[in-house]
Amino acid sequence: MVDSLKPEYEKQVHFRIVDLASDEGKAFAQFHQVGSVTLMFFANGKRVTTLQGTQSADFLRRAFNRAFRLK
Repeated sequence: MVDSLKPEYEKQVHFRIVDLASDEGKAFAQFHQVGSVTLMFFANGKRVTTLQGTQSADFLRRAFNRAFRLK
């Protein structure tokens, strides 16, 4: 679902996708204590919020707007 929102937010939000199958991805997930299907929001290098599980596009829009103070 996040991929479908990228064009809408790409000028305002920098997207990073971590491959949890890679060593780096595993280390990232372990460091942040998250698993698969996790969306983490960072602002100024600090984690703002974390969402677990799949979410609807409308829910994600509200989460992006709230986390990054958009619109």
